Amino acid sequence: MLVLLLGNLIILPVAICFFNDDLSTRWVVFNGVSDVMFLLDLLINFRTGIIVDNFADEIILEPRKIAERYMKTWFLLDFISSLPMDYIIVVFSPESTITQLAHAASLATLFPVSNYCLLFENFQ
Repeated sequence: MLVLLLGNLIILPVAICFFNDDLSTRWVVFNGVSDVMFLLDLLINFRTGIIVDNFADEIILEPRKIAERYMKTWFLLDFISSLPMDYIIVVFSPESTITQLAHAASLATLFPVSNYCLLFENFQ
């Protein structure tokens, strides 16, 4: 997941700046795979145990409590960043001038960077 996030972090701005409409099949496949992986990650987070108060011996494993806590904390940010906005915009507005907006909207996939920054900050 972190590899896809770093790939998006590097490749996405370059593709938006330099390859506006000349996107290869490899780019479309990479973008589609990363979108699917982010959506799967969203679903997996509903089933991932939660460590309570930084004590490894207290872990919440009840799916209902996990879902409630996830919905209150990271769900909205993860949901927004997981939506394939570039495809959604292209589907609802097939005009060629909208492609730049679609590429810019795909920058929302970089939101999970804040999750990882907070995660690394907790380890320090």
